[in-house]
Amino acid sequence: MTAVLERYTDHLARHLVGPDSRRSAILDEVLDGLQCAAECNLDDCTDVDEAANRAVLEWGPPSEVARAYNDATLRISANRLSLHAICALPLLAATWASALLGGPAGPWPYHPPLLLTGLSVVAFSCVLSLAGAFSGLRKGTGIAAAAARRDQMVTTGTLAALIGMLGVLAALVLLLLNRGLSHPESLDWPMVAVPATLTLLAGAYFGTALKRFLGVLRGADRP
Repeated sequence: MTAVLERYTDHLARHLVGPDSRRSAILDEVLDGLQCAAECNLDDCTDVDEAANRAVLEWGPPSEVARAYNDATLRISANRLSLHAICALPLLAATWASALLGGPAGPWPYHPPLLLTGLSVVAFSCVLSLAGAFSGLRKGTGIAAAAARRDQMVTTGTLAALIGMLGVLAALVLLLLNRGLSHPESLDWPMVAVPATLTLLAGAYFGTALKRFLGVLRGADRP
């Protein structure tokens, strides 16, 4: 019986996407369900292999089972990343505001084009990130979302949230470099070091998260 069920889970594993911990949990869940189904079939069938084969047929093709799990994996990943984006933006805003407002006076007597452009990029990216995150979360939670297949808004919103977040981080780094190189005396560097470090760490995290999310998305859409 074990050999039949493990062959099924081996085929299933080839179609699953997501982190190793998620895939391992899915395989354990499926194997446990198959064993329960096979044991129930032993009431009508004395041959253990036949009972296992019936259980496999009841579960259906591994590719179809994997598609259902992959949709759930994508939804879970999208919700987590959207929440992270929503939490990260206020944290970055608070740390940058504290560092810049608590430092020396600003170096610009007027608003140069680079500053206005950078602030415009930050503002637009913030709106894009928050709007995408909230729209993805709204479509990705609740009874209706659990009963239906993946909604396109879940993936579109999450991608917008991640791209917007990366836009915010890139604009902040460029503005900091410009101000630091042109007027280093206008910055309190020990205070700026905290938000600058958070920005770089957030950039690494969300950049990696975007790459992994695209990998999950491609795998979930694979026939």
